[in-house]
Amino acid sequence: MKKQFDQVTEVVFNCLKTKFQGRGIPLEGNPGYLSKNGISLDYAFDAGAGTLTINLEVGFPASMAGMNTEKAMDVLAKIINDCKEC
Repeated sequence: MKKQFDQVTEVVFNCLKTKFQGRGIPLEGNPGYLSKNGISLDYAFDAGAGTLTINLEVGFPASMAGMNTEKAMDVLAKIINDCKEC
């Protein structure tokens, strides 16, 4: 599932990186890839455009725990929106 988030500033992206780091998931660089526990995503932050594009996939073992792509993207969207409110 691919989604673009708008109005993502450097401050919002740094907040997101901090929240992920607190969960033991480092976001390194503006474009990147990460994978943990069956959830993988490619991300690209464009500071000039103020966008964050995410391509997310959910597989085993996350799928066995009831997680799917929509749920994972909803969680991610909530974290991003929380960062926008800071």
